Amino acid sequence: MKKIFLLYLLISQIGISQTIDNKTENLGKNVNSSVEELSPVISTDGKTLYFVRQNHYENWSKQDGWVSFKNDNETWSLAQHIGKPINSHESNGSVSNISTDNNQMIIRGAYEDGEYSGSGYSIIKLNKKGEWSDPKKMEIRNFQAYIQGAYNNMYLCKDGKTMLLYFSESSKNNEGDIYVSHLVEREKWTKGKSLKDLGKFFDKAINNNTWTEPEKIGNINTNEFDETTPFLAADGVTLYFSSNRKGSLGSSDIWMAKRLDSTYKKWSAPVNLGPRINTVNWDAYYSLDAKGDYAYMISDGDIVKVKLTEDIKPNPVVLIRGKVFNSKTKEPIGSNIEYENLINAKNEGIAVSNVKTGEYTIVLPYGINYGFMAYNQGFISVSDNLDLTKISSYQEITRDLYLTPLEVGTTIRLNNIFFDVNKSTLRPESFPELDRLVELLAVNGKMQIEISGHTDNVGSDDSNLKLSNDRAQTVMDYAIAKGIDSSRLKFKGYGKTKPVSSNDTEDGKQLNRRVEFTIL
Repeated sequence: MKKIFLLYLLISQIGISQTIDNKTENLGKNVNSSVEELSPVISTDGKTLYFVRQNHYENWSKQDGWVSFKNDNETWSLAQHIGKPINSHESNGSVSNISTDNNQMIIRGAYEDGEYSGSGYSIIKLNKKGEWSDPKKMEIRNFQAYIQGAYNNMYLCKDGKTMLLYFSESSKNNEGDIYVSHLVEREKWTKGKSLKDLGKFFDKAINNNTWTEPEKIGNINTNEFDETTPFLAADGVTLYFSSNRKGSLGSSDIWMAKRLDSTYKKWSAPVNLGPRINTVNWDAYYSLDAKGDYAYMISDGDIVKVKLTEDIKPNPVVLIRGKVFNSKTKEPIGSNIEYENLINAKNEGIAVSNVKTGEYTIVLPYGINYGFMAYNQGFISVSDNLDLTKISSYQEITRDLYLTPLEVGTTIRLNNIFFDVNKSTLRPESFPELDRLVELLAVNGKMQIEISGHTDNVGSDDSNLKLSNDRAQTVMDYAIAKGIDSSRLKFKGYGKTKPVSSNDTEDGKQLNRRVEFTIL
């Protein structure tokens, strides 16, 4: 009898522990109020929560944006009305999304010349004073044709160049579908393209604000039910959305599906997240930070937080934060940032660094060898690379980026050039970096450069000199094959004679094995 009682007590304690661990936590009176809260958006680092309050007495319109900050003790600060220019006296629904880098925000309403002009979405950015700029309308092609219904909302994905939208079908009901729209990107260099066609390649993609016409995503939408409040996790694969479809526990539940290929057409069958997440009430606006341990969502008009089990977490990612500096003055600088897959040269995402502090944040799904670089007019980007093919758990990495003024005498290291061991044969992941060099020369038609090769001190002087010379020539030959006039190019191998670090360590040797170019 005693053993049975002890077993019962143990089981009870386990049950109590699980209930506490899995409990949905209301964020409390500092965040939630007597009126309805909507659209919680947690920042990528999990420290800032933006949301909408409806019909609050301090609002300027029916729906206004509010913000709360996480304290050191994991509690939330008293929510503050965000004010201008995010809120206005129009019923614009306010904050729709915050970018991964926290330097840009999407708000409801189309603004032109600082004035509200109707339905749509606008982007605002932090300026040098640390203040939000006036909203600028996002040009979504044929957008007006899709807003016939009573409701619409959008979510800007972590890559900064994909948005998911929801449109209700009519003003009489909420039934609607989820759509996708993509940033219209700049043209990449392609072999055989005339150099005169490459003019404004630096800023065209990121400074562009034009988006493709919305298109329904694949097998997520239903004919008779409502799919809304989409959220694509930082892994770029795991989709969470709200729906009242069959199998829901309440008036609307959170569901999950996985993207199965590079398109937004093929998804796994949606799965209801179950009673740990969903209630008999209206559950929607699901949001995660990069780490993905907790979800923030709306349940019956309040913002709640819930700890996630492994089966409903997204794939792990790597959060990279740092600053962009002028390499000459060491001052922080605002810039555009791109990151790409070094194997296929596919652009995987964009970001913007803070114009005042130079700070940036990007989130990279694991499994890819990335190159990333900053861009700014009048500067040369010093690219960096990060191989995440062997990463399988959440990590945070600090990595600063540098921009070098475009001046005679400037020397730039080509970090993302890779050769076969002890050979001058280029590996395919070198091509994106080399194409950027070609583009730089194409845009600056009078620039002349010397390409230099360098080695560590392993091996004989003669072999090192030959290897460095051959590698420099290989880079020059690549540029000539792409159409750059050979009279603008020189090459030279310096062997081990110009080290930039000690050869006493492997890291030092790695720094010394390099290819650079100098503006002549």
